[in-house]
Amino acid sequence: MRAHEPDVILAYSLAQLRLSLAFVALELLDIKAGFRPDQPRGCDGRWCGEGGSLTVIRKDRTGDPRIDAKTDEILDVLNEVVGSTEPGEGFLYGTQIHARLAARLRELDLPGIGRHGVEQSFVAGDIACHGLSGSIRTDVLLRDGRTSAAPIRAIWDIKTGETGLSPRRIRALRAGAGVGDSVPIIEIHLLRGISVKGRVSVTVAIGVVAA
Repeated sequence: MRAHEPDVILAYSLAQLRLSLAFVALELLDIKAGFRPDQPRGCDGRWCGEGGSLTVIRKDRTGDPRIDAKTDEILDVLNEVVGSTEPGEGFLYGTQIHARLAARLRELDLPGIGRHGVEQSFVAGDIACHGLSGSIRTDVLLRDGRTSAAPIRAIWDIKTGETGLSPRRIRALRAGAGVGDSVPIIEIHLLRGISVKGRVSVTVAIGVVAA
């Protein structure tokens, strides 16, 4: 084992602990999966009100029509989530966005993503239990089928803070999911403060990335 690997495992373990504490905070606020029970729904059954909308300031493409179409679908769901979330910033706001987005994507059960393609944890290419020490969790992934044995076509990483997707994180995602450089890692970065409107950029990492 290389000398820096324990530091990586410790960093991800601390991140998982912070995320777990944030979910506890959400429960104490009586928020289930990021939604308030008294929040209104539209005629289509979707949560609505109190939020804003997204303005896409950059959208990279992979060149694969299926993957790019899924990016658009995820952006549509993210726009819906932002529209139903009270304006905010910081770690707790980001946790709410992640929780609501995951809940909505599971509800939609999109082809190729399904319910298990949302917030799936891995260790060296094998599916792992959520929160397992040393595991890597993907936000969204696309497979060439609905089973866990189907090849992974793309991985999406959702960012809500100032820090973007680093080369180190890209390598960790690929190593954890057991995929090669041909599988694109797609960052959807939501930049949002206390204003109503959010800005989102989509960047794609394909191939080998520098340290």
